Amino acid sequence: MVWAPDIEKRSPLELVVSGEAEDWLPALGQIVGPRFLHTRRVRSDYELLEVVRTGQADAAVLDDDAPWDVDALRLLRMIRRVNARLPVVVVTKHTDRQWLEDALSLAAHSVVAKPLEFEELLRQVHGVMTRLARMLRQQSPRDR
Repeated sequence: MVWAPDIEKRSPLELVVSGEAEDWLPALGQIVGPRFLHTRRVRSDYELLEVVRTGQADAAVLDDDAPWDVDALRLLRMIRRVNARLPVVVVTKHTDRQWLEDALSLAAHSVVAKPLEFEELLRQVHGVMTRLARMLRQQSPRDR
C-alpha cells in the first residue's frame, strides 16, 4: 500500500472508526502498519463530528449499530455538512434498497454488509487510501 496524504511529510492515513470495525483494529494496524495508518476510536456522534470538523480525520468507518443519539444516515448527513469529501465507509445490517440508495446518495465511499469481515475492512481501507492518494496526486504542485 502506498499512502501519502501529505506528499511532503508522508503522514499516515487518519482513520476514525466506530462499532464493529474496532474489533479488527489490532490486525489492521499490524498488516498496514503505523507508517501508513493511524486509527482512532470514537465513542459518540459528537466526538465523531468534532474529529471531522477539526480536520483530524482523513476517512471514517461508520457503524450503523453504534449506540449513539442519531442513526447512521442522519450522522452521514451531518458529516457531509462539515466535510463533503471525507471518505466514509458505512457498515450496516440494512438490506432494503431505499436505505442503501440514501447512503450512497450521501456520498458514502461504500456500504458494507454486517457482519464485517476483516478482509472486507482491509479492502475498504485500501480503496480509501487509493482514492485519496489519486486525489492528492491530482492536486500536487509538481503536476502543475
